[in-house]
Amino acid sequence: MTQTILDNGTGMRISREVLEDVCKKMIRMILFCLPDAFRGSIYSVGPIPDLQTTRIASGRKNGQTDEIIWGAANPSDYDYPGKTWNDYRDRPGGILEAMAWCVETQKSWTAEDPENNIRSVRKQLEGKAPEDYHHMEPVLVKKIDLWDEMPRTAVFPEDSTGKPLWMESPYATVAVIKIHFLPGTIKQGDRSTRVIKELSHSLGTQMLSLHAREEALEKERRLTEQRQEAVDTLAHEFRNLVPRIGFAYRAINNEIGYLREMWEKMIQDHCPEELNKRVILSQLDSILLDLEKNHDNSNLVNNIGRLSRYQQELMESCLLPHQNESWLRSKIKPLWQAILARTDSNLDLKSQIELLLEDLRKSFHLGLDKELRDKIDVIPGEIKDKWVELAYREINGKNSVIIRECIELLDNIDLDLPRKRHCAKNLVYLKSLVELIPEVEEKLNHQLDQLKNSM
Repeated sequence: MTQTILDNGTGMRISREVLEDVCKKMIRMILFCLPDAFRGSIYSVGPIPDLQTTRIASGRKNGQTDEIIWGAANPSDYDYPGKTWNDYRDRPGGILEAMAWCVETQKSWTAEDPENNIRSVRKQLEGKAPEDYHHMEPVLVKKIDLWDEMPRTAVFPEDSTGKPLWMESPYATVAVIKIHFLPGTIKQGDRSTRVIKELSHSLGTQMLSLHAREEALEKERRLTEQRQEAVDTLAHEFRNLVPRIGFAYRAINNEIGYLREMWEKMIQDHCPEELNKRVILSQLDSILLDLEKNHDNSNLVNNIGRLSRYQQELMESCLLPHQNESWLRSKIKPLWQAILARTDSNLDLKSQIELLLEDLRKSFHLGLDKELRDKIDVIPGEIKDKWVELAYREINGKNSVIIRECIELLDNIDLDLPRKRHCAKNLVYLKSLVELIPEVEEKLNHQLDQLKNSM
C-alpha cells in the first residue's frame, strides 16, 4: 500500500466522516459495556514522520442514562490540528505524556492514581486540575498489512532512545483510545482494561479493513460483481453475528435466573425465618416513604425517587450474588448515605437502615447455604446439588454445554414450578441458536478467505 492519505491524520486512506462514525460506535460500545466508564475519546496517529495526534471522536454518558453526548466537551491539546511527535515525545528534562508512551512503546497506560501519575503532571504544573482516573490503549495494525513496501528507515522519527521508531515491532500505532473512569474504579490489568484492549484489536481491524477498501477502490475504480458480493455477504454476516451471540447468551442467562429464582423461593418457603430480600426491601421502601412525607426538598425527593426505583429493580430481579452486591454497593448504599445526610434522622433510624442493608447483603447468599439446602426434604439430594450448581453459573461461549444440563435438570425436577416447561422450551431453542454460531463463523472465515484470495 502507498502512503497517500485523506485528511483524517491516520496515514490510512479513510475519510474523516467514516472514521468518526467507526470511533463513535467503539466509544458507545465501551461505555455501554463498562458501567464505571463515563467518557471516552479516540485519537488518530499519523502519518509518519509527523505522527500527528488528532482527536477524532469524543463522547460522555448523559448522567445515569445510556445516551451518549458527542463533541469536545472537554478541551484537549490533541484537538484539531493536534500535536506532532516532536511536541509530545519523551525527551530528557521534558514532561512525560501518556500519549507518547502509548505511541512509542505500543503499550497501554493506566492512571489509577492520577495525582501521583508521572505522566499526568503537565496539567498540575500548569496550575490545572490533575487528570482523572483513565486508561489509554494504543490501536495497532501490522506493518505488512498497512504497507506494500516498508517506508525507508530514515522516514521514521526517532524514539526516546534515538533509534528509529517501531523498528523492533511488527506493528504501527494508528490510533489511541482514552477512557475515563469513576474514581477508584480502574486498576492496571483489571477486567476493564482487558476489555478495552480486546476492543482496540477490533478497532484496528475495522480501520485496516476500511483502509484496504479505499486502496482497492483507488487502484481498480470498480470491483468485480463477485468480489462485491463477497464483501457484502461478509459485512452482513459479521454485523448479525455479534448481536446474535450477545442476545443468545443474555437470553440463556435470563432463563438460568429463573432456576435461581425458583430455588431461592424454595428456601423461603421451607425456611421462612431466614432473611428475605423482598421483605427487607419492602421495609426500606416504607422508611423512604416516611422520609418523603416529612421532607419537601426537591433534591432530596429526587434522590428518594431514584433510590425507590433502584430498590424496586433489585426486588424484581434475580441476579447472581456478586451482581446483587455490586448493585447494592454502587446504586443503593450511596443514595441512602446522601439521603440520610440531608435529613435530621436520629441515630436509631440510621442504625436500623445500616442493619437492614447488611441483612440485605447477607440475603443474596442464602441460595448457596448448604445447611438451608439440607432442610429441604421434598427433593433428592443429588437434584438439589445439581440445581444449585447450575442456578449460580453464568453461561458463555466456553461453558455452553451447561445448557443441556439445565434442560435435563428441569425435566428431572418433580415439582409443579411456574414456567418450568416454558423455561425448558426456551433453553432448547436457545441451545439450537448457540450451536449455530460455529457454523456462521465458519462461513465467515470461508468468505474472508475468498475475499483475500480474490484481491
